[in-house]
Amino acid sequence: MLRIIILFIMLIPNILLADEGLNLSCKNMLSAFGRNYEPLNFKLEVTGFHYFDKNHNKFKMIPAKDLEYGEDSFTAKFQEYELGFQRIVFAGDTKPTITMSKYDYINDKFLDHYECTVVRSYIN
Repeated sequence: MLRIIILFIMLIPNILLADEGLNLSCKNMLSAFGRNYEPLNFKLEVTGFHYFDKNHNKFKMIPAKDLEYGEDSFTAKFQEYELGFQRIVFAGDTKPTITMSKYDYINDKFLDHYECTVVRSYIN
């Protein structure tokens, strides 16, 4: 009986998996017209939204409680702009696509629109 318990305890870490997260790689839609843009990379997890802050040259996180959620969308708000992510189905497509729009508070307009590829990953 003791051997069974020890074997069970040894196997549990190999059986259990952590929560799933999403790696988002977003490319500016103007890239389709010949412009070359670097993709923006983000990570969405249960705990929050991870992004790279170029001003401070490090990764930062917005806690999940500070994100705004919709039925098929979420928004990450920053001091000068917001990033709105939405799951939509384009005309003629059957699979949904994740898009991101950057809205500038100061100029009261959308600056850029992105198409995102999504890869599911387990949280490390």
